Order: sequence, then C-alpha cells, then structure tokens
Amino acid sequence: MNNLSDRVPIPPKDTMNTGLSPAKESTMLAKFGKPGKLTKDCSDPSQKFKKRLKFGVNVGPFKVSGLDFAVESLRQIFAEVQQQLPDVFAAVKSDGMLCVRHRRKSALLFSNHSFGTAIDIFFGTDAVPQGVHLAHRGNLLLFPFFNRHGWYWGAEFSGDFVDSMHFELAEETILKLPDEPL
Repeated sequence: MNNLSDRVPIPPKDTMNTGLSPAKESTMLAKFGKPGKLTKDCSDPSQKFKKRLKFGVNVGPFKVSGLDFAVESLRQIFAEVQQQLPDVFAAVKSDGMLCVRHRRKSALLFSNHSFGTAIDIFFGTDAVPQGVHLAHRGNLLLFPFFNRHGWYWGAEFSGDFVDSMHFELAEETILKLPDEPL
C-alpha cells in the first residue's frame, strides 16, 4: 500500500503550476506594505498589516493564521479535499503559515509566510527539507487542488530552493486581490 508520507520524485515542471508563478516580494510589498520586521525567526506582524489577518481559523484538518483571502481559500481547498480524498484530508499536517521573517536562504527578502500567504504542509512525522528534490505522496495528491485555487507549489522552485512542503498564493492570484481587507 502506498503511504501518504512516502517520499516520491517531484513531477516534471511542465506538469504543475500551469499559468502560475511564485509571488514576488515587490508585489507583496506594493500590495500589503511591510508586514513587520525582517528577522530570522518569527516576529509580530505590524499593527497596520494585522487588519488583513485572520487568527486561529479552522480550515478543516487544522487551524491557521494568515491573510484573510488565503485563509478562506484554504477552507475551500480542504472542503474539496475532504470530499474527494478523505484519507488525505485525515492525514495532512501543517508546519505553519503566518511567520514574519526573512527567507531561509536569503536574509534580505521577506518570506511569503510573512504575509500569511504561504503554508507548509506535510504527511507522517517529518517534513521533506527544503533543497531535497522529493515530495510526500500526499503533497503530490494535494497540489492540483491548490493550483486550481491559484496557489503555487514550491516543488517547482529551482536547485536548493526546491520546497515541496511549501504552497503560496501565486503572483497572479495576489495581483487580483482587493487592496482592502475582505
């Protein structure tokens, strides 16, 4: 039997994230402003940015804190997953969403987790580390749901930046969001 936490090869780049690209820091800053301090570890979001955030919202398999639109989108994604892939829904875990900090491999840029528009998802007891060119079988089953809702899968990042547990609202989705809180 195939286990959802099995580490499997990442699919070819032309089979995922079709029509979607990773959100650029410049777009995020233009859309939302500075989310807080650029630190190594999680820091508090700025007071102004907090108006766009929802905290401790149940999206189905777990609770998240993040951008209003992203949280609602996750609720819709996991409602579909629960209906179509109940075993995946029951086993999925999150390693976090909102975390105002710099990128792990670039201390000069905000992580998209800083804006509450990215989430790390895994199966089993531990995540596939960033830079490892494998994915949990469960994430392979989830990415089409995320892609349909305008989320980019970090498994398509290049080289050491590949991050198969990472899903973020795509650049194209961010550009369509209203400037004010929902």
